[in-house]
Amino acid sequence: MVFVVKKTIELTEYEQGSILTLFNVIFKKERTILEFHNQFTNNVFGYSYHAMILDENRIVGHFAYIPAYYNVNAKRYLSAVSADAMVDEKYRGFINFYSMIVTLHKYLETEGIVFVHAFPNDNSYPVFIKGKLMGDIGRLTTYCLPYRIGGIKPGLKALNWLSIIFVRLYVFLVSLIAGKKIYRLPIEKEVETYNATRYKRLDGNYNMANFKGSEFVYKIMDYEGIRSAFLIDIFEKSATNFNKAVQYIIKNHGKEFDILLYVGYLPFRCHGLIKVPQKLAPKNFNFIGEILKNDEIDKDLFFNINNWDVNLSNYDLL
Repeated sequence: MVFVVKKTIELTEYEQGSILTLFNVIFKKERTILEFHNQFTNNVFGYSYHAMILDENRIVGHFAYIPAYYNVNAKRYLSAVSADAMVDEKYRGFINFYSMIVTLHKYLETEGIVFVHAFPNDNSYPVFIKGKLMGDIGRLTTYCLPYRIGGIKPGLKALNWLSIIFVRLYVFLVSLIAGKKIYRLPIEKEVETYNATRYKRLDGNYNMANFKGSEFVYKIMDYEGIRSAFLIDIFEKSATNFNKAVQYIIKNHGKEFDILLYVGYLPFRCHGLIKVPQKLAPKNFNFIGEILKNDEIDKDLFFNINNWDVNLSNYDLL
């Protein structure tokens, strides 16, 4: 086995195609080469970092990091978030995966990356933690509004009218008590440079809106057979601004979705969404990270999700 690291701009056409084929086979997707480029070149550098496992020049494993600037206690740092961790079934095992990640982390250090973070699935999560490749930061919370209950549970279609009335009334009542305080958390992405490229990734099918002073990003799509509206990020975070975003999506897209979702960490209540208990959440959003330059950032600050402004905008799921 050979472990190699390259930047996106250094990948040959054959390597790009091989990584894409491996992704589509493992994740049962149909990602195109255009979406591959959108994913890995729309960032502050115009390229990402790719670790590959090679067996006689055949790519059998891949793990990437997408660079971005983050502010930690108002100080700017270069960071990177992981994407597309995958190994061919015949080559899976702790040693190969471990060696690929360690090789990539050493490379990132030479590139000035101060810390990295990732959102592994339940299969990869214990490998990262037990292998001490990264440490646990926390788990993102899922918030939702079951707008059209029959679209979620077909047997309850007759109750659609009731769920719509309930959601609209609930959102309105919450708007009367939602707080206006803007929250800034110690660790947050640098909004200007991040948003300039983030929403050009993958299919680029994102919606940006400004409603009564609340700026936000959302995406409407079919997710696991359910028409879903994802509230991805709100630029100035307050309960009032979240409520305005929810109102806007319902008013302008109420016929296009059955459930509205937000995944992340919210330091306030009364925003118009319903918090889903972790044990009932449809998916575990594991959040992990590692400080590559230990003298730069306080570990107690870093490994605590309560200090992070984090949501689906930080993640490569959508």
